[in-house]
Amino acid sequence: MKKSTGCSILSNSDKTTKGMIHVLSTSSIANLCKNIQDNFNIPTSIASLFEEIIDVNSTRPTADVVCPCCGGKVHVHDNPVTTLKDMPWIPGKPRILRVRFHRYRCQKCGHTFNENITFKYPGTRVTSRAALWIKILLMHQMTIKAVSDLTGIHWGTVSKIHKEIMDEALKTRSEELRKSGYRPKHLAVDEFAMHKGHTYATCVMDLDMGDILWVGAGRSIAAFTKFFEETDLEYLSEVEAVAMDMNASFNTLVEKYLPHAAIVYDRYHMQAQYGRDVLGAVRLEEARQHKEKADNLKLGITENIAEEQATKAEDSIKEENRLYKEVKQARWTLLCKEETLSDKKAENLKEILKKHENLTVCHTMKEELSDLFELRNPDLAAVEWEKWFKGAEESNIPQLQKFARLKRKRKEGLIAHSAHPITTGKLEGFNNKIKVAKRIGYGYKNDEYFFTLIRYSALPSIRNGTV
Repeated sequence: MKKSTGCSILSNSDKTTKGMIHVLSTSSIANLCKNIQDNFNIPTSIASLFEEIIDVNSTRPTADVVCPCCGGKVHVHDNPVTTLKDMPWIPGKPRILRVRFHRYRCQKCGHTFNENITFKYPGTRVTSRAALWIKILLMHQMTIKAVSDLTGIHWGTVSKIHKEIMDEALKTRSEELRKSGYRPKHLAVDEFAMHKGHTYATCVMDLDMGDILWVGAGRSIAAFTKFFEETDLEYLSEVEAVAMDMNASFNTLVEKYLPHAAIVYDRYHMQAQYGRDVLGAVRLEEARQHKEKADNLKLGITENIAEEQATKAEDSIKEENRLYKEVKQARWTLLCKEETLSDKKAENLKEILKKHENLTVCHTMKEELSDLFELRNPDLAAVEWEKWFKGAEESNIPQLQKFARLKRKRKEGLIAHSAHPITTGKLEGFNNKIKVAKRIGYGYKNDEYFFTLIRYSALPSIRNGTV
């Protein structure tokens, strides 16, 4: 066994350290020998303060090998060397195996092939026990970068091993569900941002089990079509309802591939859009009018105006500015349900609505909109939704009329909520996990790996931390 000499002059502490390295290395190599299968031996090793290099040579008799193509006898054609990274005996101190193996040539057909290195993990340049170590670290939710830094193994190799772990877990989960005869009843579909520049992906979740069934790049009809092409439609045969928002055209594909399933438009997207496009727009319009009145009153104050009139105008300006500020800052007061407001804010809301007729109408319609989603009788829901749309269209408030005109086209999906009270909320919450995963990983270059990670993160054992 050989050791590197390092510097020619060593202090006592250096000598002690190198002595410890020699003892630990010898013990570690003995352990390594147990993990290397027959037909390989370790003639030499070099250990330093920074790394350990171990030579591993093949000793397999040629007589034991036959050609995999014709079964003929072979001879050693070459003895190439490959390097493998092994589990280090001290973290941060790489261990490298220089493996010399046989390359054979058939004496009959001329076919050449390499000797199988039994302790090499397939498709990588690491040993099987190093791969096992990486798997254990990854299963404890360590990031790819953290594992790479700890093991000294390239992040690409760690990522490949992680992908295999995830694929195996997803396959096992799929087989468990199919063997149990499980069929999803309620689905949710939504999109999420992947990269800057408006690049999106579409995600489908089983709302009952919490599993992510599919993730695909894009949010177009063509992109979502791949879900139905890549998923066994028999597995989706018992789907009763699919929750989605109204922004995408996902409904057309659900109607085509799952005609038995009801389309349910998400209440929270609907209410959020109402708060932004109707209540918010009308609030800002009212605030703008107060600002314009104040500015016009200022222009009316000249040197020729009587002192009494000037004082009255200044008071009006102050009042208009006060109302402008009050309405401008009332966003959350108007959006919250009245019963959740404090006494002070409830009084403030009452004062605002008293002085702004359009805001009063829009706020009342907002409360009624929320109540419509609490209905559980489809027949009653159909009647009440029609009343709401009619009232909105007769309000003479442009923002409210436009909103009602657009949403009336999707009325059936709104009524369906009464029979299937599901939302995309669970999927929206999971999208936050996706954002965290992107932030931790500083983004992902490989979409396939990222999509697999999303599905893997939704597995019950991973969600609940029971791995």
